[in-house]
Amino acid sequence: RRELLALQRKLGLTTIFVTHDQEEANTTSDRMAVLDGGVIQQIGTPQTLYDTPENLFVASFLGTANILEGKVERDGGDIRFVAGTGDKLLLSSEADGTGAIVLRPQNIAITDRPDGDTLSGRILHREFLGSQIRYIVQAAGTEMVVDQGHKAGEAGYLPETDVHLKVNTQSAVWIPQ
Repeated sequence: RRELLALQRKLGLTTIFVTHDQEEANTTSDRMAVLDGGVIQQIGTPQTLYDTPENLFVASFLGTANILEGKVERDGGDIRFVAGTGDKLLLSSEADGTGAIVLRPQNIAITDRPDGDTLSGRILHREFLGSQIRYIVQAAGTEMVVDQGHKAGEAGYLPETDVHLKVNTQSAVWIPQ
């Protein structure tokens, strides 16, 4: 991939590269177009498409996405997302009506107690991946994927443990229906 990218830049070539390999697309593209059934869903840099997908297809196509459906409630100046289960999260961006929020696994932290915007959950599964541990957590009426960095000497959480998920709501993306 590096050689292909270096050759493109050295020769000053504009290249259209078609792939289903997301990692390959992310590392070799300045701009990407995500298509569904031959229809362009979104165009932008790989990071923009990953961080701010415009619809649920793009969100779920580019990497792992936790998608929670619900509605928005306003309380004074606060904008809160309310999941179908009644769980609430404070949103930092404008949102209104019904829709879904997209939360990436690395933007959720597992804690022992509620602290700010948290969801109650239970660890269902744990996978040691070397540099990180991937947890499957039952929370807000769905199974959520949570990635935590692995540090030597830290045990992490075991299945069947009750936990709280601290959500980085700055990274949550609201997608209206």
